[in-house]
Amino acid sequence: MSESSFDTIFFNAKVVTLDPAVRDAALVAVKGDRIALVSGMESLEELKRNAVRVVDCSGKTLLPGFVDAHCHVAAYAESLVSLSLSPRDGIRSISDIKDRIREACVQASPGEWVRGKGYNEFYLDENRHPNRRDLDPVAPSNPVKLTHRSGHAHVLNSLALQKVGIDAATGDPPGGMIERELKTGQPTGLLFGMGGYLSDRIPGFDEAEIERGLELANEKMLSCGITSVQDASSSNNSKQWKRYESWKRRGLFAPRLTMMLGLRAFSDFDEKTYTSNLPDTDLRLGAVKIIVDRVTGSLEPSRGKLNEIIASVHAAGFQAAIHAVEEPVVEAAVKGIAVALRRHPRRDARHRIEHCSVCRPDLLQHLAGLGGVVVTQPAFLHYEGDRYLKTVPAEELENLYPVGSMLESKLRTGFGSDFPIVDPNPWVGIGAAVTRKTEDGRRVPGRGTDLFQALRMQTLEAAAATFEENLKGSISPGKMADFVLLNEDPFSVSPDRIKDIQVRMTVLGGSIMYTDG
Repeated sequence: MSESSFDTIFFNAKVVTLDPAVRDAALVAVKGDRIALVSGMESLEELKRNAVRVVDCSGKTLLPGFVDAHCHVAAYAESLVSLSLSPRDGIRSISDIKDRIREACVQASPGEWVRGKGYNEFYLDENRHPNRRDLDPVAPSNPVKLTHRSGHAHVLNSLALQKVGIDAATGDPPGGMIERELKTGQPTGLLFGMGGYLSDRIPGFDEAEIERGLELANEKMLSCGITSVQDASSSNNSKQWKRYESWKRRGLFAPRLTMMLGLRAFSDFDEKTYTSNLPDTDLRLGAVKIIVDRVTGSLEPSRGKLNEIIASVHAAGFQAAIHAVEEPVVEAAVKGIAVALRRHPRRDARHRIEHCSVCRPDLLQHLAGLGGVVVTQPAFLHYEGDRYLKTVPAEELENLYPVGSMLESKLRTGFGSDFPIVDPNPWVGIGAAVTRKTEDGRRVPGRGTDLFQALRMQTLEAAAATFEENLKGSISPGKMADFVLLNEDPFSVSPDRIKDIQVRMTVLGGSIMYTDG
């Protein structure tokens, strides 16, 4: 490539490339949507003469664009146009929730669904979930669905229970549980592990509403420096693929998007259904999402069934992404991966464990030996750490989001936020991985990591979770021109201030998509 053919030169920057082959850079030249040159300032004047545009970075730090390796884009868009019941929005009691529901019902038409998201019983004065008896008096004419902060519990009022066909005679669905009143056997309205069941029976949001939320989500991603996301929703199917394709084509969502495939969609997978004229760098199909949980106390699906599911995904040439939070579930997932690899040997299958929230070192070493990947969420140490310190057994805290142990085990580890469960801002997770401190400043026992490794896990290693480490994740010639300019040098601030760093500019494919004004 001729040095006179660069489209944009970003100069006078402290470039943290995260590429060991390219160090001490101050200039990044872009041609098309790719990085063409990374160098010092010595050749700036010569390069500037024929460049279309030059951008002075004023000595600020330039990093690769952030990759969120586990999130839920459509759910986040919905959350931004839903009633927020988060503690951060002043919800401190069930009375506060009732007040918000009452106000929403005044604005809604009779029979219209009212949805609230993000409540957290740990921070409510009553220290319990709400139930239908709480909600019925304030929503007599509207079905109400509340979603717990985790996304794995919901509360319905009586009208909503009636509309989805749940009563005293309804049995628990596989993997789910309906809480019941001890004396009457009637549902309390609290449902665990029944998100899929409800989504099949409750009408979705109006598309115009979702697109309004998507525009807000897009602004948030770019302002946080997120240039790529991996959507890990277990309900993803061909319909959602077409939706994402439409949103991308119309410019409603800028970050590069990899969509995982839900297990139900995998069972009748037809490759022709998931084609697109968009570049593979903008929209691509990823792993098959497998949910494993212990809502009822026993593994669902059973260990034998899980082995068969992982083996079938593996044999079909797909990457498995297994939702596993607790240690017994993580252990079952790791053993399932081992079974699949024994039956159908394949190099670099790179099967994933999503979350891996509690895991002892020997399991991490076993997974590393299988060539596996963990995508974890250290931001939960910040947002939920105070709850963990009160509720998690002391002997488990050392193995809670054990990022340091993951590195020591040589286990490939990427970071995701799991938004909308928590805020998308990557700096919160990066800071928590280093300090292991809660929102109140207390430290969760266990080994953290250093800032350089935490940045790699939010960029290069997160990209590697979808086999894209040769395309993105570092500032290297030939890779996508995705990077962020910061207001401060993260290596010069105290560890406690890492979470407060802000993005000055976000560049996606060589185009400046966001500036802080």
